[in-house]
Amino acid sequence: MAATKETQKVKDFTETVKGMTGLVKENYINGVEFALSLWEENLKVFNAQVDQLLNLQQEYIQSGREFYDKFPREAATLWDGNPKAINGQVDRLVAFQKDYVDSVRKVSDKFTKEALNLGHKNVEKAFSLIDDYIGLFRV
Repeated sequence: MAATKETQKVKDFTETVKGMTGLVKENYINGVEFALSLWEENLKVFNAQVDQLLNLQQEYIQSGREFYDKFPREAATLWDGNPKAINGQVDRLVAFQKDYVDSVRKVSDKFTKEALNLGHKNVEKAFSLIDDYIGLFRV
């Protein structure tokens, strides 16, 4: 009868620990998902700000071009009166900035998705190892 009590105690212990590890696992996954959702929301806000900045920059460039076009050609000796030279360089700079912002966005989106997947895989692997370890205590 003593062996039965010992077996019962070990069984109760393993079930309790499995229940606790299940709760810890759920909470950990929820915490990782919450942190990544905050990251995604911050990225959305940042992307909206960058879009507004790029739009503002485009409006500023357009206003500068319109202002320069209003000058009389006699007074506008800057760039030999040919705004195409500077306009092409400005357009290249704006295109470069947009490409850079787009690549940063792609990398951050990819990072977020991969971090979430990696977090899930790590949690699943860690808790499967814990479950296997607890299973060793069963008689």
